[in-house]
Amino acid sequence: MVGCTDLAYRTIARRFGCEMAFCEMVKDRPVVEGHPRTLAMLRTDQHDRPVGMQLLGRDPAMLADAAQRLEQLGADVIDLNLGCPVNKVVDDGCGSALLKEPEHIGRILEKLVPAVRVPVTIKMRTGFDDGDDDRFLHIARIAGESGVAWITVHGRTRRQGYSGLSNTDAIRRVKDVAGVPVVGNGDIRCGADAKRMMDVTGCDGVMVARGALGNPWIYREIALALKGEPPPARPTAAERAAVLADHFALLRHDHGDEKALILVRPVIHWYVKGVPGAMALRGRGGRVRTFEELLAIIRDFAAAQAAPTAPDNP
Repeated sequence: MVGCTDLAYRTIARRFGCEMAFCEMVKDRPVVEGHPRTLAMLRTDQHDRPVGMQLLGRDPAMLADAAQRLEQLGADVIDLNLGCPVNKVVDDGCGSALLKEPEHIGRILEKLVPAVRVPVTIKMRTGFDDGDDDRFLHIARIAGESGVAWITVHGRTRRQGYSGLSNTDAIRRVKDVAGVPVVGNGDIRCGADAKRMMDVTGCDGVMVARGALGNPWIYREIALALKGEPPPARPTAAERAAVLADHFALLRHDHGDEKALILVRPVIHWYVKGVPGAMALRGRGGRVRTFEELLAIIRDFAAAQAAPTAPDNP
């Protein structure tokens, strides 16, 4: 997730049981040309393993060159994005726009898969628009035959964006035809959702995205649910505040105080969700400019009475 899954985020996620994490999505040409901002998004370390790096693009040769560069930077997996619904991405013929071009996806994978030694995967949606059944299933077959290691499927079309419900039946249909492992994605907010995804679709694993924002405890909950065990107690506000403080410390280490105080603003929004006074804490978090202000927010957050609420993002 662009703007979310930096090294600090991934470090926290792994602490709570995330088995594999992906860097923020990057465009192929800036990777090949070595743009400093793009390379900074791919920062990793020896503890950040296994790590996937996701590419956006449509030119087979450029994507292959970029994949080789990512492999040199330490990627354990190269993922091709076929799902981003953002208008500017679609207008460039990338992301979910490629779901309209199954044969071109085949040409991309023909170049991309043999270009690197590490596994190549794809992340796709269940079509560009409603009624795309044949195309998205055709893409799954092409990907499986092209040698991808697995396919991650977000159970919405591009037209849906992030609205409505994830289509588990469509994910199951991909599993039926792909010939390679399939990872289910969409509407996974708790351990029970992950177990339901696997039971209903027959998929081989799950990917958690927005459901983990400010909620790294979800990984432990999923692990227990898949073992048939009850969920753990929800974290208290004090526990959540402590992890927020750790998250900020990691941002400071990676970026320095000034930039970390900017980067932590959306992170505060993630963590305070569901506690009494969350709106006020978010307002203060969006304006935080000094270390002292941040410490006051964390202190007040820790003192809040946790209120169990369901995340409002799938």
